[in-house]
Amino acid sequence: MTTASREHPASCGCETVPMIVRRWSAQADGSAHADAYVAHFERTVRPQLESTDGFLGATIERVHNDGGIEIVVVTRWASMDAVRGFAGEDVDLAVVEPEARAVLSEFDTRVRHVELADGQAFGHLEVIDIPAEAAAHAPWFNETLTSVNDAVVRLGVIDGDFHWHKHDDEDEFFLVLDGELLVDVEGSGTITLGRHQACSVPRGVVHRTRAPRRTTILMVEAAGVMPAGD
Repeated sequence: MTTASREHPASCGCETVPMIVRRWSAQADGSAHADAYVAHFERTVRPQLESTDGFLGATIERVHNDGGIEIVVVTRWASMDAVRGFAGEDVDLAVVEPEARAVLSEFDTRVRHVELADGQAFGHLEVIDIPAEAAAHAPWFNETLTSVNDAVVRLGVIDGDFHWHKHDDEDEFFLVLDGELLVDVEGSGTITLGRHQACSVPRGVVHRTRAPRRTTILMVEAAGVMPAGD
């Protein structure tokens, strides 16, 4: 995983600073169990996180589904070394304490790490070689390429499933450059996008994206949308 910051020669002085996003999901049978997990997280897990060097923040999202409530925990870290300070050498192993296991019906035993290039990589009038950018990174990777008025254009290199989520105030646009993207929409089935196909997801709609193999996508969304999906 690439973690060095990168600079571009554009006059805007653009620079991207890497961040590691660690994502874990679980399932709870009903609101009471979901509330119990959130209380455990705030009481026990968050203090451990905040005492770890390189921890940058954490959010919890709850999404209702047919099986109960999906809980998604997203934490942000300055580096993989910082993640190791919390999780140990096997960074992909989920840290799930007995108190959490007692209130969850299912949970991921492994976590997913996303390399997030924070900041704008390219300035206006600068040529962007998108295939070269994509080829330089392995899944999962997300980078803000540039801005267009109040929106940003992001590059994603993905492989696998993302979690169910929604954005209350922002629409999203997905364009497949290579591979295949499945967009599951709550109550409306699945949209399948092949190479050079695109769709937009309106604000407030619960959805998730899936890639059955390595897939490169462009996303256009409001600058305030958090690319980790929370």
